[in-house]
Order: sequence, then C-alpha cells, then structure tokens
Amino acid sequence: MLNRILTQAFEQYVFDRVDKTLSIAGVADASYAKAVKEVSSVLSQLMALAGEREAQQPELLRLVMEFEAAATLESGMAAEIAYREGLRDSGTVRQEFAAFIEKQC
Repeated sequence: MLNRILTQAFEQYVFDRVDKTLSIAGVADASYAKAVKEVSSVLSQLMALAGEREAQQPELLRLVMEFEAAATLESGMAAEIAYREGLRDSGTVRQEFAAFIEKQC
C-alpha cells in the first residue's frame, strides 16, 4: 500500500514538474522566449512570402506549411522525451528510496 502511494506521488510530482517547466519556459527562460519569438516571426514572414509568390511557386506555400507541422511535431517529441526521462528519474529515486526504507526497518 505504501509503495503504491509513493509510486503515485512520485509520478504525479514528475508530471507536474515537467508540465510546469514546459509551461513557464517561455516566461522564465529569456533565451527560449527569444527563440520562440524569432521562430514565430520567421514563420510569419515565410507564410506571407509564400502567399505572395503562390502563383509563381505554388509548392512554396505547401513546403512552408509542412515545415510548420514538422517543427511542431519535433517540439512535441522533445517535450515527450523530457517527460519520459523525468519518469525514469522518478522510478530510480523511488527504487532508491524503497531500498533505503527497507534497510532502516
């Protein structure tokens, strides 16, 4: 029973920590916030240019949209990797804690 409660507590902590970290990264990390703004600016410029040149180069708008989707997917995958690593870390901490408690009893 205690092991299950500790497991749930550690998993919830890791989930909350990763979620909070990713949510505030744009506010707390100036370089990340700057990168997000730059990416957004460049993408907006590319979309505008692709729209203007659609008649001459119809594939340009499609490529820009595909890039946006791929970049979003990559960002989501990076967040998922960070979350999984956090879960692995919590598992290791939980095992170490359980071993420590067992030695104390």
